[in-house]
Amino acid sequence: MRTFLRLLICATGFSVFNTAYAAESAEIRAQLNAQHSSILSSEMAAKIVQLNVQEGERFKQGDLLVAFNCAEQQAQLKKAQAVVQAAEKTYEVNSRLTKLNSMSPLELEMAAAEVAKAKADIALMGAVLQKCAIAAPFSGRVAERLVQRYQYVKAGDPILDILDDSQLEVTVLVPSSWLKWLKPGYEFKVFLEETQREYPAKVKMLGARIDAVSQSIKITGVITGKADDLLAGMSGRAIFPAAATAKDGGSVASGMEPMRPTAKDGGSAATGTEPTAKHD
Repeated sequence: MRTFLRLLICATGFSVFNTAYAAESAEIRAQLNAQHSSILSSEMAAKIVQLNVQEGERFKQGDLLVAFNCAEQQAQLKKAQAVVQAAEKTYEVNSRLTKLNSMSPLELEMAAAEVAKAKADIALMGAVLQKCAIAAPFSGRVAERLVQRYQYVKAGDPILDILDDSQLEVTVLVPSSWLKWLKPGYEFKVFLEETQREYPAKVKMLGARIDAVSQSIKITGVITGKADDLLAGMSGRAIFPAAATAKDGGSVASGMEPMRPTAKDGGSAATGTEPTAKHD
């Protein structure tokens, strides 16, 4: 009889525990990323004469960020322009001589070809000179300055690491079984460890591929509330309501390591993207 009572108590406790486990919100590691980011590289071998931004500094789209010493290329452009003028004068003279039957049509065609060739050289030098300056492709901030002013760089060398932090994206790796209810526009919350604050967010898009090993999929969300204290690279926890996760049987994932809340901030020391459900 005592053995039966012990089994009954254990079974009842396990059932209550599972119910409480499923009723709590599910938390998964999340990270903030810039919506647009780029590493600007040099398109030519030259010395940097202007580097107008510092790390962390803001800029607007179209602002001049970097300028190179292009004195040689500018001189070549002037030379090409002079060649065009000479070729055009030669063509004009040959055209008059052809009308007087003093020059063959073939020679006139050759003169016209020289004019076209000289103009092509001007277009080529113009394209080269466009590489002498780097303008901001979008508004944002400088994440890292990879060179210094007056430094000589080669074509392809990275110059600036820039990002657009006007709207940061939340990257979360969730169980693929959540696709039954997780759709674009779904609202959740994000707790960030750096600010110790919670922010409203919503799903922007779902990933295009499921990882077969971990049975997970990457989703991208956006912070919906006003938040001026956020920086790209901040991390924390994406918190999904219990009502939604309960649709998945109260389980966040199979084979994914659960997060363990800390005593100080209820956070997790986990470094991956493994979800769990909190319980007392």
